[in-house]
Amino acid sequence: MNSSSPLGRLAALLLLVVSLASCGSDLAQSVTPTPTAFGKINALTVIADSSLWQAGISDSVDYFFGAPYIILPQPEPIFDINYISPERLSGQPTWQQLRNYIVMADLSDDNSPTTQMVLGDMTDEKIQQVRREGFGTAVANNKWAVGQQLIYLMGKDLTELKRGLSTAYPAVVKRIKLREEDRIGATTYFEGAGNRSIEKTVLERTGARLRIPGDYQLAPLEDTSVVWLRKDIPEGSVNIMMSTVPYENQSQLTREGLKSLRNQLGEKYISSTTPGTFMRINDHDLPLFMETTDLNGNYALEGRGIWEMENGYMAGPFVSYLVHDPEQENLLFIDGFVHAPGKKKRNLMEELTYVLRTTDY
Repeated sequence: MNSSSPLGRLAALLLLVVSLASCGSDLAQSVTPTPTAFGKINALTVIADSSLWQAGISDSVDYFFGAPYIILPQPEPIFDINYISPERLSGQPTWQQLRNYIVMADLSDDNSPTTQMVLGDMTDEKIQQVRREGFGTAVANNKWAVGQQLIYLMGKDLTELKRGLSTAYPAVVKRIKLREEDRIGATTYFEGAGNRSIEKTVLERTGARLRIPGDYQLAPLEDTSVVWLRKDIPEGSVNIMMSTVPYENQSQLTREGLKSLRNQLGEKYISSTTPGTFMRINDHDLPLFMETTDLNGNYALEGRGIWEMENGYMAGPFVSYLVHDPEQENLLFIDGFVHAPGKKKRNLMEELTYVLRTTDY
């Protein structure tokens, strides 16, 4: 896969792990803030000098942190990026109360406001390490408000800063995403956990346990071997389908195996109000992205792509898991899909993925 493509960059995000420096030994001082940090999920504020921003760092930030989220019908970035200069940051205190920051500094410019900020925050040992090695990172929590995180990316000059960013960005993204998971979970289960009768039905029909948010309902189906859970949203819905199939051979745990199973369920159970319509995967206009993963201790194949309504006009994103437990005779198939025409879908898909990953089979 070409590492310069959006998929290549996102694959690197998932595969490459780069250690960020511990903030405990790098920071020169610690402050106990009083306000509580706020901000939307997946919002990222970048602090940098205006001269640095205009010198090309803005393009690098957009390339690495504004890369497309996999996979949506209309592109949406993995983070919503806001830029702020140190001068504006100090002049408007509310900008100091957000959750996620990246501080970017070119240490060759001793007079720059961002460099002065970094020099005040870091120990002399850390600064000397960056100037010696060319690039360095550090992490601080709760600098101005409780619940916030600052990730410092520092280069001895602009060239080293850009080079280091291209290496460190997967770990930075991963660190921010891990912190955001708690917020996604709190938002997803804001209405509480699902009622026990629905969770009992899921367990009886599939043999799997799933932590169901309180705003999901069990859709009526004549076939009791399939579970369909649905949450209504304005002008759309978020859906989960679950079923089991006998495990026969390893060929089922492939791209074509997952695609075939999802298309079978879509054709049999999901249609629009127009006669002759049914759901299927569209992997012609956008790719079907596959990877292996661990789902609560079990091997699983994850698929992400776009569904569309055959003979109709509806479409949207989906994520599927095909779970294999060697001690079980069946494979568990669990799929989540969103129908939200004209609306942004990234956060809906992240909430849906969070629910699916609670599956215990």
